[in-house]
Amino acid sequence: MAVIPPEQEYIIVLIYSALHDVPPAFPPERMEWEKLYRLSALHGVSNLVFYGLKQLHQDAQVPGQVMKKFLNDWKKALAREAAQHLAMEAMRLCFEENAVANLPLKGCLLKYLYPRPDMRFMADIDILVRKEQTGQVKELMQALGFIAVDQGGNHDIYHRKPFLNVEIHRRLISETSPYYTYLEKVWDRAVLQPGYRYTYRLSREDSYIYIFLHLTKHYMRGGTGIRSFLDLWVYLRRYEKEMDMAYIGAELELVGLRKFEQNIRGFSKACFENGQSNWQSDELYRKMAAYVFSSGTYGTQKFSTLSSLCGEVNGTRMPPKLTYLMRLFFPPVKHLINTYPFLSGRPWLLPACWILRGGKCLLFKQRYMVHIIGHVRLVSRKNIENLEHLHKKTGIP
Repeated sequence: MAVIPPEQEYIIVLIYSALHDVPPAFPPERMEWEKLYRLSALHGVSNLVFYGLKQLHQDAQVPGQVMKKFLNDWKKALAREAAQHLAMEAMRLCFEENAVANLPLKGCLLKYLYPRPDMRFMADIDILVRKEQTGQVKELMQALGFIAVDQGGNHDIYHRKPFLNVEIHRRLISETSPYYTYLEKVWDRAVLQPGYRYTYRLSREDSYIYIFLHLTKHYMRGGTGIRSFLDLWVYLRRYEKEMDMAYIGAELELVGLRKFEQNIRGFSKACFENGQSNWQSDELYRKMAAYVFSSGTYGTQKFSTLSSLCGEVNGTRMPPKLTYLMRLFFPPVKHLINTYPFLSGRPWLLPACWILRGGKCLLFKQRYMVHIIGHVRLVSRKNIENLEHLHKKTGIP
């Protein structure tokens, strides 16, 4: 059995301490505090871990320089939460006054299930609006002091200094996703929030399904960190007894993810239910933990490349690395139509788009492309087989 790094074990202890407001156990002797901070920051939970560290016994205090880093992240999270809360209320009022149907997503809802909303760090405010209202929303966002920094695709990105980012979604997931058809019907499932005319919410069950599918997207595409599993566990802790789990299972059966959800739910509970790394006694959970702890908050380019290569193994007679690079440099119409809308109805212009895209990459993304090619070179057939085996065991179709 592989030895679990002490930093991975202790971060679970500290998260449990923070969420339950209880003093944590003494840290393992062989643990390195700097590594613990880097791991916490990588997974987007350093501000939450700070709450656990504050309750440490005085004989087990964190080195001053490391504690200062945790303290700074906590202060930033407090400031960000306050600004995001005010911005969210302003947007909600603006959308209500201008008849914009809106559905707050992800962290906007999850953070209020934590003991304190600042415990759940939120990089962006995510809101779904109807596709036909995105032009109107742009005008409203600009009136609220936001600048449109990126538009098109699944969402438009708005920024307001110093650190407010808002993603206005026109769809929940990419049209190329296997779960697009299921999530496309989100407005059919949405109901008005009490007291509002244009602000919507999903049922407990449908909210859980969306949170889970969002986790699945990241898990499959490049890995996802412990915060995603913590979100799921926090949601289950609050609502599992109230939810119709049979409905959730039946809905996930439609997209082939029922077994995967069961394993993800079990893994989340093994991580956070008792404040101990209880995944150690289960071989599947140990492998999942190794994958998750290596991923960071939103996954890594390494795992993204590896996951993409897994998908190429059985799809063609060409070597998977070559197939992946061909798809990367010469993507099909469906992957480029959001970037180049003129492709709609004009597929013969695809080669021109390849040239345009290639020129942009050479001018602005040379380092990124070199990194991707480097990751492809480093991936071995054994790496691909191991990840494929893990995904199959966890229930990913």
